[in-house]
Formats: sequence, C-alpha cells, structure tokens
Amino acid sequence: MTNNGFDEPLEEYEDIDEDELFYELDDDRRAELNEMVGLKVLGIELWEESIVDEEEDQPPAAEERVFVDCDLYLEDNVAIELYVASVYPDPDGEPVIGVDAIFAAVGRLADDHLELIDFGDADEEEGGLALAFGIGDEVKTVLVAQAWMASDWEPDEDEEAEDEED
Repeated sequence: MTNNGFDEPLEEYEDIDEDELFYELDDDRRAELNEMVGLKVLGIELWEESIVDEEEDQPPAAEERVFVDCDLYLEDNVAIELYVASVYPDPDGEPVIGVDAIFAAVGRLADDHLELIDFGDADEEEGGLALAFGIGDEVKTVLVAQAWMASDWEPDEDEEAEDEED
C-alpha cells in the first residue's frame, strides 16, 4: 500500500522519500529496532500538526488533537521519526487528547530518562508501530505511529560545548 492509504503524497512532506517511510514491521525493521532497545530518549521534537491533517477538511482543534508527528532523539545518535502518532500513558488505556497534554506526555520520555524497552505491530491488520518506553521492564508510555523512519542525528555544537563544560 503506498502512502498508507493517502491518495497522494502530502505537499508538506514531499521532501520525504516514500521509500524511507515504513508502515509495517518486517524482518529488516525488527532488526533495526532491536538495536535501539535499551537506548534512552535524550530529546524530542513535536509539531502541533500531523501529516494526517492534510487529509481532513478541517484539522482538529488543539484541545481535541489525538495525533502528532514527532522525532525522538535516542542515545547513540539514533532518531526515530513518527508520523500520525498517538500517546498512551497507560498501555491498556485511552490515548492522550489535546496538544498540551500530548506535549507534556511525550516530553516525559526525555525528562524521566525513559528508554525504549519493547516494540511491536500497532495493529496486525492495519500495520503501524507501537513503541514501549519505560525503566527496566516497567512500561511508562506507549507511542503508536501509523508511519515511521529511523535516521542518525548529530548533536548541536552548542550542546556538545555544554557537555564538555559539565
């Protein structure tokens, strides 16, 4: 399935090569994610909008938003870019609703030094990715994304200078 059910590439994300986005876990993606298990979240970047908004007649109001796009910066200079992601502080509960609440919940990944402890298919039929973050074996937050990609990231020179001073 191309574009994960979207009719055409979304204008704002046309610079993302469709071949770089993943919608289902295969053996290569599992191997890639297995190498990330145990890595702590060092930083995040979130957007108030999601690529799914382009498909909506009217994007949801900030206080009604469930889906966001975000980057998670992990140890070892590994990043996971998540698209159309929802956040579950309780793996068996409902997703967080509202931009401010989502930002706070995702921000705790880095603030609380949580690590990627597990991953799996978000839905056997629909695909997607579920990422479990926590400490040890205790799951604290689950992020579920319809599409994702992994990449490398380089720390800012300012951050490197601060680290050297500490």
